Amino acid sequence: MKIVISSAGRRAHYVEWFRRALDWSGLRGEVIAMEYRMQSPSTGLADRAVQAPAYNSPEYPEALREWCRAERPDLFLSLNDYELQVLSGGLADDMRSLGCRVAVLDAESQPIVLDKLRMATALAERGIPTPRTALGTDVDDIRSSAGAEARFVVKHRFGSGSTGLRIVGAEELPEAVAESARTALGADGLPAAHGYEAVVVQDALPGPEYGVDGVFDVERRGEMLGVLARRKDLMRGGDTDVATTVSAALFRPAIEAIGELLRPTAAIDVDLRETAEGEPQVIDINPRLGGGYPFVHRAGADLPAALIRSAAGLEPVPALLAYRTGVSTARREEFTVIAPRQ
Repeated sequence: MKIVISSAGRRAHYVEWFRRALDWSGLRGEVIAMEYRMQSPSTGLADRAVQAPAYNSPEYPEALREWCRAERPDLFLSLNDYELQVLSGGLADDMRSLGCRVAVLDAESQPIVLDKLRMATALAERGIPTPRTALGTDVDDIRSSAGAEARFVVKHRFGSGSTGLRIVGAEELPEAVAESARTALGADGLPAAHGYEAVVVQDALPGPEYGVDGVFDVERRGEMLGVLARRKDLMRGGDTDVATTVSAALFRPAIEAIGELLRPTAAIDVDLRETAEGEPQVIDINPRLGGGYPFVHRAGADLPAALIRSAAGLEPVPALLAYRTGVSTARREEFTVIAPRQ
């Protein structure tokens, strides 16, 4: 079995864990790191490293098609939101025609999660709780109607990894939107031509924040295999630094509804925050292996092994997605030799 993990960057632990999962499953195969820059830590841990053109270059689609024709990979996973946007068009279907399972949403669903305004609208229409969301161009109306105690989240509309994020009161809102607009990107990953239209403003929720993984089969059947959840205890630079595993029961209805809306494959990473009344509301969706899954992996879950079994056509093993609750884990740095390769 050939498993490709593209754009892993610093999340090289996924390469390592998929390699271990292959061994545990008793399957022969290799984990291939596909990167634009070969200095990525993932290249040092993979069985093989492959250099690919940048996902936003004209050469990328045909280079990936040619590589898939020659290599015939079994499973392709990308950890880059903008690369997923490129794949979600006809490219992923071309790869699937060659026998590769591509963990990406279809062309109709991918734009919903890339565009945070469109996502909020789609969730609300489905009755999935989510904060009120507006464009940065509406900042004056939002501010004029806000109460004295109101708090707002400002972030990039097409952002990834909490880019452009500020949490402010009504008085600071115009400045925060203007600052976020200066660095906002468009749907194509390039600097936005109209910055204020590439910024969203949401009502800030006061409760704790959670990261939840919905795990689905890789054959595009929409079958949900499990739900994994952790409370975010400490953040640093937009990433979770410390988290504690919690029961997924409270979040399962929302993940099931999102699954029906998007028909995802492999895994989706969903961020939720509680209202003052304790109701979890969806604040972001990343249709990929997320940065928070390792906190649940350390508590006993093995998502890579579950996905490998799905790709191999084997029956699910629910125990692979079981984990201990109440386990607190802290992120740490690691160093990986990337050259010379053995």
